[in-house]
Amino acid sequence: MTDRAALTRAYIAAFDARDPSRIAPLLADGFALEDPVVKRIEGRDAALKAMADIFASCETLSFSARNIFVDGDTTLIEFDLHLDQTHLKGVDVIQWRGDQMAELRAYLDIPK
Repeated sequence: MTDRAALTRAYIAAFDARDPSRIAPLLADGFALEDPVVKRIEGRDAALKAMADIFASCETLSFSARNIFVDGDTTLIEFDLHLDQTHLKGVDVIQWRGDQMAELRAYLDIPK
C-alpha cells in the first residue's frame, strides 16, 4: 500500500525547496492544478511551469504543513505559505492515483 502521508511530506519538502525536479515525479501526466490565483491548469508540464514561475517571482518562500490528513486516495494539507512579505494560510486537497498526484486543489486566504 502506498504511504500517502510520506508522499505528501515529499511534495511539501520539494515545494519548500523550490525544486520542480523533485516535484515532477510526484505528478501524473494528466495532473491538474486548481487555485484561486491560477484558476485551473491542466497537464504536468504546465503545472510545473506555473510552480517555477511562483518560485522565480519571490526572493523568499516557505511552505510548511500544520496538519496532514489522509483518507484513502486523498490527502489534505493545512499549510502556511510565506512568499516574501505575504503570509497565506490554506488547505491543499490532493487526489492521488497510485504514487502520483492526479489533482491538487488549493484553497487559500488571498490578501485583499
